[in-house]
Amino acid sequence: MVDRRRRTALHACCLLGDDAIMRLLLKKGADVRTTDSDGNTPIHLALKFAIQTVRFSTYTDLIVPLLNRCDNPHVLDELNNEGKTPRGYLADLKRVYAQRREELETERKERWQKEQEEKLRLKEDLEWERKLQFEESQESYSHYRQDDYLENTQETYDEWADRITYERRQKTEAKKQRKRETRKSSRQQNENEQKARERTKQLEKEHEAYLSRMSVERQKLKLSKSLADYESNCIAVFCSNSTLNLTFVEIPWPTKGDTKAMITLLRNWSELKTIEEKRKFLKEQQVRWHPDKFLQRCGNRLDSLDRVKIIEQVNELSKEINAMVEVE
Repeated sequence: MVDRRRRTALHACCLLGDDAIMRLLLKKGADVRTTDSDGNTPIHLALKFAIQTVRFSTYTDLIVPLLNRCDNPHVLDELNNEGKTPRGYLADLKRVYAQRREELETERKERWQKEQEEKLRLKEDLEWERKLQFEESQESYSHYRQDDYLENTQETYDEWADRITYERRQKTEAKKQRKRETRKSSRQQNENEQKARERTKQLEKEHEAYLSRMSVERQKLKLSKSLADYESNCIAVFCSNSTLNLTFVEIPWPTKGDTKAMITLLRNWSELKTIEEKRKFLKEQQVRWHPDKFLQRCGNRLDSLDRVKIIEQVNELSKEINAMVEVE
């Protein structure tokens, strides 16, 4: 089963990075060599996804199972419409992973350096606070002898007080600045996480929409196949020159079951067509199952045991088709 771009279910899983369903498909025998309209195999799409997301787990969860199923090494050298091979994407992925590792190592070193600087600042703040507490505990420089004070410092009391006030103001401003930087970094991190969550939700929505479209396409293909079989059976029975008796089960009914099931299937078949084609199709069914027309074609061939049952079913089907045509 493929979509309009000739993509299989395995293509879809690799495109969206769904490794769980991908492994299930591989277990069921999905072909990793199938190409879509862009010339991409599932391996092409899986490698593209890995390069875009840059998650190290993607390689082991998504890429490795696909590579293990490549019994033919030439699959890695198949070109897509962009002129790229899986082997080339693998080389790009290795470069991306190496770059990402360097970035993570750089971030780790920067965090470690910031932690060390923060520890050093805390240590300096503690020493400064202890010094300040000691100096403020002194009621006045007059508690010391003037000679001792002059021997140990060149500052006057006013100069010392101004210096302490200035240093304290500087420390306070530095703390405020660090807090602002921390809040800014936290906001940036939250914004990045929010963008990542939104991107994940968007991908999930696209995935669900894609699966819904594939389900609708599969249903349409199934209906088209059953309609073709129905038309073929009608031609074989109604246009045949055979004189063999027709039993109830040999009549080319739209489906096995009651009249309601037959009408439902005819209505679903008609929805596959344009407005004009739909009207024409329903008219054809109206003529095909008209009791008089039916008896003209097949009356002399009906099995005697099933004849009454067949005519009753044709009458019911004809009435329902007439009602459906009137509504349309």
